[in-house]
Amino acid sequence: MKIFVIISILLLQTALFWACSRERKGKNEMLIFVGTYTEADTQGIEIYRLNGRSGALEFVTTVAGIQNPSFLRFSSDHTYLYAVNEVQQSAGQPTGTVSAFAVNPHNGYLTFINRVSSLGRAPCYLTLSKDNRFVLINNYLDGTALSLQVMKNGGLGRPVSILHFSGSGPVKDRQNASHVHSINLDPQNKLAIVADLGTDRLTVFPFNSADGRLRESGRQSVQCAAGAGPRHLVFSADGQRVYVADELNNTVEAYHLDRSRRLLYKFQTIGTLPADFKGVNYPADIHLSPDERFLYVSNRGHESIALFSVDKKSGNLKFLSTIPVYGSWPRNFVLSKDGRYLMVANQKSRNIVTFRRDARSGLLDRLSSVNTVSAPVCVQIFKPFPVE
Repeated sequence: MKIFVIISILLLQTALFWACSRERKGKNEMLIFVGTYTEADTQGIEIYRLNGRSGALEFVTTVAGIQNPSFLRFSSDHTYLYAVNEVQQSAGQPTGTVSAFAVNPHNGYLTFINRVSSLGRAPCYLTLSKDNRFVLINNYLDGTALSLQVMKNGGLGRPVSILHFSGSGPVKDRQNASHVHSINLDPQNKLAIVADLGTDRLTVFPFNSADGRLRESGRQSVQCAAGAGPRHLVFSADGQRVYVADELNNTVEAYHLDRSRRLLYKFQTIGTLPADFKGVNYPADIHLSPDERFLYVSNRGHESIALFSVDKKSGNLKFLSTIPVYGSWPRNFVLSKDGRYLMVANQKSRNIVTFRRDARSGLLDRLSSVNTVSAPVCVQIFKPFPVE
């Protein structure tokens, strides 16, 4: 009888151990969704599992048949995923498209909802309103930006408003016309800033969160440096500062935002490269660390992430170093919510590299690399990392 009890206790302890191990493992594993440039119908959005302890990425599956899902964005509750389809033609019309998916909350698997026209060629960026009721996108080749209504089932509905841009810049092969590269909403969800690479212009629009309209009558613009090519930008958490990655002249421009007057005031321009670098380079993505003590920018050509410290009071940047990305053409990258990890998509070398981030110094330490099937250009985390 005693032996039976002892064996039962041991078996129970073993079962509890494995259950706890699985629970701990599950809590430290996150799904990573990768937007890509595709070459075949078997390619699309790639999904990987990230081990939160080791940083290793493991391929899970490909959601196939999605053409050029080059930029992805989850709804704030992670129940829906939206992807631009960066193409120039769809159904015989000169337009790209935008796709909507429902996300399984247990395993992250995607169910296609619908796909709508982006009303322009080569959509390359999107963002969502704070309440997830509207999706804002831009069309790079046609110089337009628009807002789309989100339906109750998460699908994309009718366009609410569309903005048209025109002009050119001094870099003839890249700035022959307006090329809107991104549209972002401020943290208060009341202003949208459009970055136009083709005209070196940032334009602030009032955003009506009730009906999703971008109001033309209240627009205010500021000219970046000639030939700068503003691409992506990031707001400080209070919405009072804006940092812009300039693709064509390898700089970051820092602005104060007067929200009541919708005016941007530049207070700093700083380079993204070491002084001795002489090659060709194009900055791409830009992000602040969660504590806003550091700023990161990806350098395509120098093949690095530029690291800056951020002065808490003034917002001024100080160039600290560049960290190699162990790949070629780092496009989009993402930081985990707790700031412990950074993952970068290297487009030309077709690999995703995971770094552990030191919170005190901002420096990155490479943990792992995984090869992708398609050319990776966007990385998004399915759910935030747990804070331990």
